[in-house]
Amino acid sequence: MARMSRPESGAYRYTAFLVALWAVILPALLLRTDHGFVVAWRPWPFVAAATVLLVAATAAVLYPARRLAAAGARMMGTRPGPRLVTDGVYGRVRNPIDIAATVIAFTPWIALRLELGWIVPVAAVVHYTVGIGLYEDRRLTEAFGDEFKEYRRLVRKWVPRPTPPPPGSPAPG
Repeated sequence: MARMSRPESGAYRYTAFLVALWAVILPALLLRTDHGFVVAWRPWPFVAAATVLLVAATAAVLYPARRLAAAGARMMGTRPGPRLVTDGVYGRVRNPIDIAATVIAFTPWIALRLELGWIVPVAAVVHYTVGIGLYEDRRLTEAFGDEFKEYRRLVRKWVPRPTPPPPGSPAPG
């Protein structure tokens, strides 16, 4: 078996961290009662759907995380890499990791009977739009200037384009 490169291992660690945070740690805080941790599962079709979504969203975090890591971006930091990644999945949507992590945050709410389970996905959306999202945009603008501004104009943040935009095309509607 080939040994993992450092950037690739960083992408795996980052993916594991996101899954643990949004699908295990934060929902577990909501499971705590006076009688310990109480897990109340929804009917099996909900659990099955949540499992499929969790596996798919985990893969959807890992692929773009590996692309960023290979480009030199630090996965658990806010330092942009030496080049702006705009190809592959990043040619269709600016924040594929944020979208997938938000889907991961929805999975406990789908699988478990949690009265306050909606808090976890709402926290993910707020974190990725208002929290780190604004900060990342500012850092990328500082690092890449007009190149990032043009990319931001052409590629949507949350809704993927069916095909990558051709250079010089009008901004998406």
